[in-house]
Amino acid sequence: MPIRIMTAVLALLALLLPTASYAEQRARAESTDARMDRYLDAYVDANHVPGLAVAFIDADGAQTHLLGEDGDGREVGTDTPFLIGSVAKTMTATVVMKLQSAGKLSLDDHVSDHLDFLRGSDPTIEQLLTHTAGFSSADGLSVADRHDNDPGAVERAVRDLEHTGTTGEYEYTSADFLVLGAVVEAVTAKPYAEVLENQLLTPLGMDATGATAAAAEALPPGHRLWWGRPVEFDPDFDESGTPYASVITTLSDLTRYARAQLGVSKGLPAAIRDPMQRPHVESSRDHYGLGWSITEVDGTRIVHHTGATPGYFTHVLLVPEEGVAVVLLANTYAESRAPSLAAAARDIWRITHGDDPELTGGDPVLSTLPWILSALVLLGAVGMALSRRTLRRRGLRVAVGLGCLVLVVALWMLPGIFGQDLRALRIWMPDAAWSLIAGMATWSLAAVGFLVPRGEAVREDEAAPEPA
Repeated sequence: MPIRIMTAVLALLALLLPTASYAEQRARAESTDARMDRYLDAYVDANHVPGLAVAFIDADGAQTHLLGEDGDGREVGTDTPFLIGSVAKTMTATVVMKLQSAGKLSLDDHVSDHLDFLRGSDPTIEQLLTHTAGFSSADGLSVADRHDNDPGAVERAVRDLEHTGTTGEYEYTSADFLVLGAVVEAVTAKPYAEVLENQLLTPLGMDATGATAAAAEALPPGHRLWWGRPVEFDPDFDESGTPYASVITTLSDLTRYARAQLGVSKGLPAAIRDPMQRPHVESSRDHYGLGWSITEVDGTRIVHHTGATPGYFTHVLLVPEEGVAVVLLANTYAESRAPSLAAAARDIWRITHGDDPELTGGDPVLSTLPWILSALVLLGAVGMALSRRTLRRRGLRVAVGLGCLVLVVALWMLPGIFGQDLRALRIWMPDAAWSLIAGMATWSLAAVGFLVPRGEAVREDEAAPEPA
């Protein structure tokens, strides 16, 4: 009898186990390309990306995936220009390391050894490279997006830079690499864009990459999200931002750059690459090297950097021990979709290891913020209409009017919660910004309507008229 029961149990397990692992078996059987295509299709749809260019780089070369159109309506190709945002910081760091190798500067140098116009601080070159120079994120935002393309743009931005943080503490900010750009100009006596070309782009064969307004003439419009819909955005170029964001490149060129950073192609010796790609300080998420973020995933060192500009998103991810890299270029960006946009490069790497990752969602707060602010605009309009028709008692009208003003002040302070001012909010989250402005306007008018006395209003202490 026990033998019969055991046989029945084993037979039942034989039937159940394949069923329980059916999804896993299907995922394994499905090709890497099919899983990659399915993931990227979902990524484009979820993040409202009009055009995407991706490369997975290994010893066999680069496997590319191209989806959608650029801002001019042309199909995205390996030669489509994109703006790379903060991935440019890794290029500035590489230039600085090459200048150190040539004996032009040292990471222990203080900024004052090369510049005499930096106000309020005197960090070392290494502190700038590791975001421990004491500049705050707000310091960097205050001098960003100047659209200054005249000679001396980088120096002018540095002269306007304030120092409001604590030296020695990590805080990610574009201000650090703006100052590094000025140091590079001082050391070489040449404009930063020219040094970048001579030191990095030309040696690596990145002929389609540039950091000047002239190079930007070929750049198609990017896209920002307005209530979840991608809308073209084509601002002026900003040469003052070239050391930390304003660099234009293509998938082909950025693939060359990734291969050089991996050491699988000539151009960047290990003496330059290795110090950049090892942890130097603890960051807000993991560690930061010299211009690169470093994260450990299941014991594997991941070296990476994202880049976001109003209209474009970029991610370069290196796995040095495996000799592989992922390059991703998208022609849209929204703060509300930042978590999902940033997760893709690592997910692509995982797909090549046989995983089938789920798409990361967006930021729920920022995703709903424009809609909430739009609702407040409508409520403010209702308040405007009611302010002249209801609440005849003066005391109650004053109380409601003051409540409206309190809401206006709260709306005015809202951008600070997200570490931005209203100017930056208009650039990075335009739908939320204009809803915020409209909300402040409608609730201000509603407050005026409640607070300004009406000619027909009845005083609280006024006796009712006697009947005739």
